[in-house]
Amino acid sequence: MSTRSISTRVAEEIAEQLAADARRRSVTESDLLREILAARYLGAAPSAMEPRPKIQSLNEYAQLIFEIAKTRSVILHSLDHTLGAEVVDEIIDAAEQTAKEHVAQVLKSKETQS
Repeated sequence: MSTRSISTRVAEEIAEQLAADARRRSVTESDLLREILAARYLGAAPSAMEPRPKIQSLNEYAQLIFEIAKTRSVILHSLDHTLGAEVVDEIIDAAEQTAKEHVAQVLKSKETQS
């Protein structure tokens, strides 16, 4: 399907609600709007409008953490052998700082939603 850009202005209240919904669903505002319009005009089921599935059990959560840790270990081991420990340490420090900033932003966003 071909696409085209449409630009419009909306009331601040609508824009704020759209932004909050997009954050809550972890999608962009544009993606959310496309899905809302597709649902209205094409009868498509908008996936961003459906709640994301929750992790059902502690075992699923543990498996997810295990997979993340395993992947991280493989990447760091590979980088350590190709780039050297000093460069890898700098990469880790930068990544940790970015992660801390992201978590702080997410937590702040969650507080303003409540």
